[in-house]
Amino acid sequence: MKNSGVPLPQGIEIGALSRIIRHHFADRIEQVIHPLGLTLGQWTVLRELKRTPGASASELARAAVHTPQAVSRLVRSLQEKGLVERSPARGRVVDNHLTAEGHRVVDETFVQIEARLAPALEKFGKAHTEELRRLSHLLIQALEDPA
Repeated sequence: MKNSGVPLPQGIEIGALSRIIRHHFADRIEQVIHPLGLTLGQWTVLRELKRTPGASASELARAAVHTPQAVSRLVRSLQEKGLVERSPARGRVVDNHLTAEGHRVVDETFVQIEARLAPALEKFGKAHTEELRRLSHLLIQALEDPA
């Protein structure tokens, strides 16, 4: 998916653009997390647990865009690594929390990932970055609207 300096066609559809952007973002994230023995799926779960402590597997699945079964496997693997702890909550629902080591790993990887993205975002400029964020939120809202 590397562009290798070839200009992208002007009429490329938004779906293709989003896949290309996702690929480049994922590549930067993987450069940071793979040396720590983490997959992108595991890191995504850690990131979501940082944002929503105590989230259940189904809540994490919605946020991480995975199936609840896949998230349950990811959470168990993170528990085995000592990054997540689980506790009974509401009936059969289990709450998931980052351990102190899990918090450390997420905080450390956020800093490293931001550092890897910074050169590209600096070229993009602060105003364009904020506009991209604003437009992305609008697009997400529009896509989530059932109408």
